[in-house]
Amino acid sequence: MKGLWPSSGSAGSSVDLSSYKLRVGDFAHAFFSLIVFSVLSLLDSNTVECFYPSFESTEKVLLMVLPPVIGAVSGTVFVLFPNRRHGIGYPSSDSSQNS
Repeated sequence: MKGLWPSSGSAGSSVDLSSYKLRVGDFAHAFFSLIVFSVLSLLDSNTVECFYPSFESTEKVLLMVLPPVIGAVSGTVFVLFPNRRHGIGYPSSDSSQNS
């Protein structure tokens, strides 16, 4: 994969596309974001009552403890390995400071 083509800028300027390539950190952020979303959506109290009505009391403790633990682990990963990308359509910090 050769990376994403930035939409901003003039057509004649040479843009270093190597900074837009997908890296391992991008997949790690996507994985942890997906895990957080799935844990919070599947272990919501209303979802659990609908899909898993026969949970025992020990399993309910797990359902109460698991979302904060997953959130803390994912938050730690996001803080230790920050994502340096900007949103689609936003210029990098270097070019916005020069103008």
